[in-house]
Amino acid sequence: MTNQSTEHRQRILRDINRAIDDLPMLPTAVSELMSLSISDDLYFEKVKTLAEQDPTFTARLIKVANSAASAPISQITSISHAVSRIGTRQIKGLITAYSVSKIFVPRNNSELNLWVHSIQVAVASQSIARMATRLKISPEQAYLCGLLHDIGRFILFNKIPDGPVRIDETDWESPEKLLEAEKEICGLTHAALGGYAAKKWGLPREIANVITNHHLYHYLTLTPEEEKESRLVQVIQMADYLSIILMQTPDILSYPPEKLQAIIEQRCVHPLWKTPPISPYLLQSEAQNIYDKASKIVDGLGICIDE
Repeated sequence: MTNQSTEHRQRILRDINRAIDDLPMLPTAVSELMSLSISDDLYFEKVKTLAEQDPTFTARLIKVANSAASAPISQITSISHAVSRIGTRQIKGLITAYSVSKIFVPRNNSELNLWVHSIQVAVASQSIARMATRLKISPEQAYLCGLLHDIGRFILFNKIPDGPVRIDETDWESPEKLLEAEKEICGLTHAALGGYAAKKWGLPREIANVITNHHLYHYLTLTPEEEKESRLVQVIQMADYLSIILMQTPDILSYPPEKLQAIIEQRCVHPLWKTPPISPYLLQSEAQNIYDKASKIVDGLGICIDE
């Protein structure tokens, strides 16, 4: 490595360290909701409190509750009715996505694609966890981990506007290639940076660990906790692969089911896994629903390029 490239790398590391220090905190209410079980007696009240404190979130909450997907008999005009209509399970993911979207506003198509990818991985992770009952993974936890798995890339995008690290979601050859570029240019990966951000935000330890290890395909499992985390990591990885396919080839959902299943089997199942979280057949059968649901969430959040 030349002196010039070494200096460039050191400058990038300094910029990233400053970015970590300046990283906005998630609102306390959101951090609490992400840590709180939806079965908690206080969950409903905390959701209402958050909505009452944020008029813009309330407006989006009412919009989602009155959408065609929710199909209310009459127009919903109150926070309580909106929360009841949407349901605690869906609203937890909506709150988190909205809060993070206020911190990282897309400025160009690459950042917009990163947002779409994050939502797709969240929805796909939730669907995979729901179908993989033998893994005993909470679909809501899978959604949160999927949504936040690439949070480190948002930080890198903000601090390195040019250069090889800015790889659009539609240009990925593989996640492994992305990590190689990040290590070469920055000296660290978006996974490590994202894990640090999660800890800074005070998120549950398991979520921070999954973000840190979401590109670790040979997970060392010595304890029951590590075994559980490894299963969750594989769910995120499978969802990550599926989203890359959907981003690169949008018309792939029009392929015959057998062809789509073969592609998923080839590109969404890592060779180091003993068994995939779910079969390629199941993922193929759910792919269209995952795409449609993610698209509705992106539309509902109003994520767009900040002109």
